[in-house]
Amino acid sequence: MSKYVVTGGAGFIGSSLVRGLLSQGAGKVVVIDNLLTGHEENLEEVRPSVEFHKADIRRFDEIAAAIRGADAVFDLAAIPSVPRSISDPVLSHEVNIDGTFNVLRACAEGGVRRVVYAASSSAYGGSDVLPKVESMLPDPKSPYAAQKLLGEYYARVFHSCFGLEAVSLRFFNV
Repeated sequence: MSKYVVTGGAGFIGSSLVRGLLSQGAGKVVVIDNLLTGHEENLEEVRPSVEFHKADIRRFDEIAAAIRGADAVFDLAAIPSVPRSISDPVLSHEVNIDGTFNVLRACAEGGVRRVVYAASSSAYGGSDVLPKVESMLPDPKSPYAAQKLLGEYYARVFHSCFGLEAVSLRFFNV
């Protein structure tokens, strides 16, 4: 049976992904969310079909067992806010850097084959050039942008060092 883990699964994008996975016949869907920015109500209609862990990606011991053995992990957990990364840079760093590292580590140590990382278009900075293309040089202008870009780099490093297949998706406005 396939097992998929969605960190940040009670958020807007995460809960939509959870519903999509279930509608496509995913065998087991595990949601990890500390409900700091996500809401359990977002999962209300699918709650009986998912394994929910109220856990924090900043705490490796809280997430490692839930991630172990997954076919894929969708890492959507974050403090997704430029203003908040400026007003509370420590919390933003802890979640977006330390938390991301913990998810990648749990994947590598737990036999996960693939991780999909929620990056951000903020990595491009304020460039007016359109369309944005992946070959453009990053130019982060906020702690959030730098944090999400570092998450992309960590995903690459975990691929080259540990064989973890990693894909980063640079989301624009949602």
